[in-house]
Formats: sequence, structure tokens, C-alpha cells
Amino acid sequence: MNNYDPVIRRVKKIKKGGHHGGAWKIALADFALAMMAFFLVLWIINVASPEELAAIEGYFNDPAGFSTAGYSNKPIDLGGSPAMSTERKLDMDLPEPGSTPKLTDETAQREGNNGDELEKMNAMLVEQFKSLDRINSNNHSMRIEITPEGVRITLIDDPDKPMFERGSAQLVPDMENTLLSMASVFNQVKNPLVITGHTDSLAFIGNGYQDNWDLSSERANAAKRALVEGGVAQRRIAQVIGLADTVPYNRVNPDSPENRRISITLMTDSAYKRLLESSRRRFGGEKIQLDSSMTPETVF
Repeated sequence: MNNYDPVIRRVKKIKKGGHHGGAWKIALADFALAMMAFFLVLWIINVASPEELAAIEGYFNDPAGFSTAGYSNKPIDLGGSPAMSTERKLDMDLPEPGSTPKLTDETAQREGNNGDELEKMNAMLVEQFKSLDRINSNNHSMRIEITPEGVRITLIDDPDKPMFERGSAQLVPDMENTLLSMASVFNQVKNPLVITGHTDSLAFIGNGYQDNWDLSSERANAAKRALVEGGVAQRRIAQVIGLADTVPYNRVNPDSPENRRISITLMTDSAYKRLLESSRRRFGGEKIQLDSSMTPETVF
């Protein structure tokens, strides 16, 4: 008879290939969120105007600081009643168009001799331009604003009273007379001028390969020639460029006639120096650093 107790063996079965957890799902969700944020930033950069981009940059440079707005927040009445601007912004809390990237620019603009000079020049231009028949009969065709670069005069096209012949850079007589009259006003100051031409987003097909780039550039040059003919010295022309439809005035409706315009900016000395320095850095030749130990004997 066997007195030993029975031995019971228990086998633990392990299932292979089972569930390994959901960590990969979290990683995938984080990646998708990051990509969505990245493309959202790209979209904002694409649709924002240069003024809004400057305002956003100013905020991130100094989030707790004061507003870096550069334009005057008071509308200029040229004979009509004040109207709400059609400019749409990404954020209603952003300052008006024309923000400066640095607080020092805002301080320099609103304080000291530079700020006083801009205010006086702005007031002089408004007073002088009131006497122009074109402005009296159609005061919404000209807008004057104080910007970080200086005082900007924007001449906006009107379908009922256009500035140029349709699809060309030929000034209509009325607009040519206006620019000639403006030249005499500009001669009362010595500030350099920047002239930019703009079009709407409607496709323009001219002779050969002409498009909106050619049209905006030719119209800017036509405005320059009229100002020079009116007495503005050639040496005061700092820049003449065509921007096609890349900087619409009315971003809500890129086809709006408002986007067909000529802008003339009377620049401050500091803005002119920044423009020259930027142009030298971007388009100038490379600087050559000569070795101080070099002598004619070692070279030849």
C-alpha cells in the first residue's frame, strides 16, 4: 500500500501575441496634433498682411508689454463722414494695421522730434490735399496714414473714375493731373519716397508673358514719372516696386477694386536708413576682408 500523498502539477499557460497596450496611439495623436498646428501656422502666415505679421511678431517679442501699433488710430476726415474700415484682422484684439515689430519704433514714432515731424507732415498733407479737385469730388479714393516707415498716401482705384486705362499703365488725364499736383505738395518736404503698385487678384493677360507683376510695376513707374515731371527730384525716389496682388488692401475680397492702388510713402530718416541697410544685406555683394599682413611683395 502506497502512503505517499498525490502530487498535483499545475501548468500556467501564457498566451502569445496578445494586446501590447495603446502607447502608439497616443504618440500618433500627438504627431497629428503637431502637424495640424504646423499647417495652421503656415495658413495664418499666408493670409496675414505684413502689418498683422508685424503685430504678431511684436506680441511674441513682448507678450506682457504695451501695444506696438504704429498707425494713427484716428480717422482722417477729408470732407466725408467717418466710415468703419473694411480691413479684416485675424484677432479683434490686434492693433490697427501698421504695427511696428519693436516697442522702440513705436516710442521713436510718437515721441521726440521724429514723432512731431510725422504729425506735422501728416497734417500738412491732409490740408494741402483737400484743395485737389479729385479728392473733393471723391474723397474715399485717397487715404493718408501714419506708418512706422513714415506717412503713406494710398490712391485707390474707382471703377467709375479709374486711375489708369483698363489693362494698361497709361494714366488717365485726371489722375496724371492729380499726381502733378501732389508733386508740388511733396516738394514742401525733403523725405525720400517709396512708390508701390498693386493690382487685384483677377488674372491679367497682356502681350507676350505680361501679367499682374508687370502691370503693377509699370503703374508704379508711371506714377513715379508723373511725380518727377511735377518737380520731385530723382534722388528722392528710394524705391519703386510692383507687388501684383500679393498685398491686398481688402483681404476679404481679393477681386475688390480697392486692391488696385498706388501707395506713396514719405519715409523718415531712420526708415530710409533701414531700407538701405536691408537692401545692401539682401542684394549687395559680399564684403571682402583683407589680410592686414598682405603686402604688394607677397601678392605680386
